[in-house]
Amino acid sequence: MIRILHVFDQAGVAFVLAKFQQLQGHESKVITTESSDKYGIKNFYSDQIIYVKSENEFLRESLKYAKSADIIHIHSRIDALLFLRKELGNSKRIILHYHGTDIRGLKRIKLPHRSRLSDLAIRSIYKYRTMRDKLLLRSKLHEKAQRLANGIVVATPDLLSQVKGAAFIPNPVDTGHFFPDRSEYGLVSDKEALTMDTEATDCNLTMQHCTQNNIRLNIDVYDRVKVPIMYRYMPQFLKKYAVYVDIRYVNGQILPNLSKTALEALACGLRVLNYRLQYQDHLPVEHQPLNVLSLLQSIYAMK
Repeated sequence: MIRILHVFDQAGVAFVLAKFQQLQGHESKVITTESSDKYGIKNFYSDQIIYVKSENEFLRESLKYAKSADIIHIHSRIDALLFLRKELGNSKRIILHYHGTDIRGLKRIKLPHRSRLSDLAIRSIYKYRTMRDKLLLRSKLHEKAQRLANGIVVATPDLLSQVKGAAFIPNPVDTGHFFPDRSEYGLVSDKEALTMDTEATDCNLTMQHCTQNNIRLNIDVYDRVKVPIMYRYMPQFLKKYAVYVDIRYVNGQILPNLSKTALEALACGLRVLNYRLQYQDHLPVEHQPLNVLSLLQSIYAMK
């Protein structure tokens, strides 16, 4: 048995890892704050969580639990890595996990199709990052954190070029929650295809790209910022459609990988139109949770 402490979470990845690590017999928890749970992910994975009441207490509480962990797996929080390494010295194995905009960054662009609510969401991201990411993204703190980490993993292949010495660990999909049985739902949407509008993506460019390439799908563009879908009900929502369109423009460029939502759609039995304008029908085996854990275990065990 390994005692694993996941520090913070991004898009539910830490929670899924902790869930399946627990199923393998390990002691695995995610420490996070009692901040807003817009999509209900924390509530869904309550058995995997250690709650900290406020951000001001987060680092000290993380240190308390880190002292008894064998592996400290930090998701995005460079500040936590620097703090824990300073307090614990080299007595603990610390893994740094990048997920996307935490290292890639996000340009502060006013997108023409944005609603006022979407603009508020963008501003909230930058307000949150003002004191932390403004320093982290524009200084040498990332390089310092990477030097202090025992291992570095990234969630998407495009991030490998930005982090020297990192390993790609695919995002796991909770196949206990996302699975293909449609018997309860059936196809009930009047549109055959779905794509998501998020804080980071430009769906106008997505739709233009589809039109220019003669993609003749009746696509429902769902604004996840304006009307969040609770994680508990995400499989039910996805199963209303036959196709998920996963063409995401971020900072004006198409991301060359499958999104987490696209992977969940595949696990639910949808076809996915990917960034290459090719259809995929099955969840890639590398995103099956046990296969992800096998790769991650090799990172944990490295000297």
